[in-house]
This record gives sequence, structure tokens and C-alpha cells, in this order.
Amino acid sequence: MPPSLPSCLQLATMSLRFMVLLVLAHCGWAQPIDSRTELNGVREALENLKADRRAMMERLNAAERELKRVRETPKVAFAASLGGNGAQKTLFGNKDLIYRDVLTNVGGAYNAATGEFTAPIRGVYYIRFTANAPTDFTMSAVLYKNNDQVQLIAHEQPSGKGSDTASNGAALLLEKGDKLKMVLWHNTHIWDNSNHHSTFSGFLLFPLVDEPPMAFDVESEMRSLQASVTQVQAENADIKDRLETAEKELKAIRDVPKVAFAASLGGNGLQKTTTGMRKLLYKEVLTNIGEAYDQETGEFTAPVRGVYYIRFTTNAPTDFTMSAVLYKNNNEIQLITHEQPSGEGSDTASNGAALLLEKGDKLSLYLWQNTQIWDNSNHHSTFSGFLLFPM
Repeated sequence: MPPSLPSCLQLATMSLRFMVLLVLAHCGWAQPIDSRTELNGVREALENLKADRRAMMERLNAAERELKRVRETPKVAFAASLGGNGAQKTLFGNKDLIYRDVLTNVGGAYNAATGEFTAPIRGVYYIRFTANAPTDFTMSAVLYKNNDQVQLIAHEQPSGKGSDTASNGAALLLEKGDKLKMVLWHNTHIWDNSNHHSTFSGFLLFPLVDEPPMAFDVESEMRSLQASVTQVQAENADIKDRLETAEKELKAIRDVPKVAFAASLGGNGLQKTTTGMRKLLYKEVLTNIGEAYDQETGEFTAPVRGVYYIRFTTNAPTDFTMSAVLYKNNNEIQLITHEQPSGEGSDTASNGAALLLEKGDKLSLYLWQNTQIWDNSNHHSTFSGFLLFPM
């Protein structure tokens, strides 16, 4: 028996619905398998980019923290001498010493008008001073902190005719704003001239501081992911540039040459000149990191512009005038040790300062006319220095 009319209508309706679903699927109303695969690939690429960004951000933050610390640490170094032309003496009460001949004042922490050094930040500073005077009266130079605390002292009793040199120094922990000055004690004296016998110097060693779910739309999700990828790529490129800049600057800081030397005259006895000056050749090299010291010429050549700490010590019998004079580029006197005869025996004198040198500047020590110096294999008379920081 043929199907009834209602049954035919039901079959036709079912067929029509099936055809509509096929057409909709063919036109893109259903979600194709390839679109899902492509979305998963873009998501994976985005996550990889985000992971790269997190890793670079960690490195960037560490590098920028270190750079901030380095940039904010001031460069501090000073050296000055009393200068003048003779003795300063006090018979009644103490007297502040004003070191007016400024050799170096990087950072501007030393005040030549008051003779005071003011610590710009909390840190450890190396402070040193040298005092020279005739030996017929008590000599002194006393380092005070904040006008009341004695930190270091050079003090010598009278010892007859002649002159003497004494020095002292230490690494001191200073708070920001702490002030250091040199004082001449009651009933003492100190001497200097333009050759910088009596000096006051120091430098900073180091400072001590989620939306409710929405219906899934392939095209909308793809556009959103592609926009996120573009944004992350741009952010990563910016982070990469900053990272490369920071790491390049850090490399330049780390690539600063390490420079340090120490040498002694050595030999086995006295060097003396009665006519003209003579360059001193410190041939027994104890240290020569960076190869800036030439033992054949006795010259130290600054490999970069910067502040260097230079020091020398002189020993000789006291029956004849002793000297050692530090020259820059063979014509500018920087520092001197010089002592007059004072009878039988031997004596030692030293001097040192932080000096700002240009690249190629040469330092050498000379023996002045009618003076002497002595050494042997035990290294009594030495010449040394090291780079504090480039400029």
C-alpha cells in the first residue's frame, strides 16, 4: 500500500533539513578541522613568544638593576697639597690645615677653601696623607672626622737638624655627609712648597643600597591571536633592543683594562748624583698587570684616561740629601720625597695621590742633583700604582 500523505511530508521535511545542513557546512557555518589546527599552531607560536619575552625580561631587569647601581655610584677621588712656601706652625691651640693646591678633585667632594672632604654617599673610602717638616721642632698632621673624632695621625718629635717625612692612611667607612679635615696640633709644625711634599688625598673604594566565556568564532579568534602575536613581536623587539643596549654598556664597563704595577730599584746599594738629574729605573718588577710599566725606561704609561693611584717609597742613608721626584711627561712635578741630611743612620719617606691622567701620559721618577737613594733585593725603594676608574 502506498505511503500516506503525512508520511510523505515527514520524509520530505527530513530530507530538506539534511540538505540545508550540508549546504551550511559547505558554506562555512560549521567549524572546519583545518581551522582548528591552524589556531592551535598560532597559539603555540604565541606561547613561545611569551616565554622568550619572560626570559629576556628577567635578563633585562637584572642588567638594568646593575647598570642603575653603576650609573648612580659617583666617581670620587681627590688629592691636594698644602703648597705655599715654607712652614706652618702653631704655638697656641690647634689649627685647621687648608690644602689649597688641588691636583685632583673628581666628583667635587673636596673643598679647597675649607680643606674639608665631604662623603657624597655612604661607603668605604681610602684616605691618605703625607707630612714633611724640619726635624728641629715637633711635626704633626691629624685627620679628624666631623671636627671631633681623631681617625689617623702623623706625629714626630724633634730629632736634630734635617727634615723628615711621615705618612698614614686607612680604609674608612663613612656615612653620607661625614666630613674629614686635617689639623695641626698645638706646638707643632708642617712644611710644604710648590713641589707637593705634604699632601692629603682619598677616593671611594665602593658604596655599602582575568572575561566571561563567549561563543567560539574561528575568524574572530584568529584575528585576536594574530593581533596578539604582532603586539608580542613588537614588545619583544623593543625588549631585545634595550637588552642589547644594556648588555653592550655592561660589556664596555667590564672590558675596562685591569692595570696595576709595582717595582723596586733593586740592585745592591746606593744611587747618587752630584751633577744633573737622573731618571730612576725600577728594574725589579713585582707586579705588572696590563703591561703599562716599562722596566727598561722606568716609565708608566696610562693606557686609558682615568684616575690612577700612584705611590712611591724612598730609602737612603741620612748622611746626604735624599730625593725621589715624580714627573708627568718628563716636565710636570706631581709628587716628591725629599729629606735633608740628619746625621748617621737611614731614613724612609713616601708619598702618593690619586691622579687624573690622560691616555698616553707618562709617569717616571727622578733623582735630583746632589741627592741619593738606596735599595737592595729587599725592595726598600719602590714605585707602584693602579687604575681606580676610567673617565
